[in-house]
Amino acid sequence: MLPILASVAALAASSTPIHSAELTHGAQAYTASYHTASSVRFTQVEPRFGNRNAIPVCRWQADVRVDRAVAAQGQSVPAFGKAVHRFAPLSGSYAGTCAAARSQVDAEVARYASARNAEAVSVAQQDRAVLVNELDSVRALTVKG
Repeated sequence: MLPILASVAALAASSTPIHSAELTHGAQAYTASYHTASSVRFTQVEPRFGNRNAIPVCRWQADVRVDRAVAAQGQSVPAFGKAVHRFAPLSGSYAGTCAAARSQVDAEVARYASARNAEAVSVAQQDRAVLVNELDSVRALTVKG
C-alpha cells in the first residue's frame, strides 16, 4: 500500500462565535471570542491484490477543537489566541477516491462538531479564568515596581 496525502483542510465549523466574553484587565478592555474549528487529513490508498483490480480507499482523520481569539480596542491580539480544547479525533474510511468522499466526510465532521456544541460552549465559558491568568502573567512582566 502506498499512501498519498490527498489534502489537508482547515474548516471553520461556524462563522459566528459559540461564545464571547468581555473583560477588563488593568486599564484595557478585551473581547474574547470562541469558535469551533476542524482540520481533516485525507490519505488515499490503493490496495493491490494479485487476482483482482485495485479499488481505491480513502482514509481520513479529523481533529475538532475550540479556538480562542482576543481583541483589544478592535485590534486582534494574536499572542492570546490559541486552541483551548481538542476533542477526541474522529476517523474513518470510504471505498473510492478522497475527492468523491470529501462531502460525506465534511458532513460527518460537521455533525460531530454540532453534537459537541454544548461541551464547546462550556469549555469556552471556563476559559475566562485561564485568560485572566495569562493577562496577569503578561502584566507582571511589563509593569515595573
